Amino acid sequence: MVDNKTGRAVTQDDWKRTQIRMPQDQYESLMHYAEQNNLSLNTAMIELMELGLKSKFEGKSGRSIYFNDLNCIEDYPKEPLHERTARAEQMISDLFYRNPQYQLINIETLNDGKKIRYWYSIPRSESFRD
Repeated sequence: MVDNKTGRAVTQDDWKRTQIRMPQDQYESLMHYAEQNNLSLNTAMIELMELGLKSKFEGKSGRSIYFNDLNCIEDYPKEPLHERTARAEQMISDLFYRNPQYQLINIETLNDGKKIRYWYSIPRSESFRD
């Protein structure tokens, strides 16, 4: 194959690297972006891909912080408080055992031990908020 503009021989690899299929509306958006920013179509594609990759990997890096409250009174009203607390602690332990990517930050008791609050972080890539 020969490139008609440059007369240079085009290898199969060159041809593959420069071919892309996209929906018409996406192509029109790309053309509009290139025209607005006075860029070639190729430069616009590379710039947008770099921005997308950067935001994907940098924007989702880090961790998100959550907390959860466990009510030790309502769930098991007939058990002694220390047994309810132990049950809540086991639930928390199970959560972190099943999800090793989660990191426990703090555990605190509220309302004289009737409620347990635990703070933890998860990778931002798994967060539903971000």
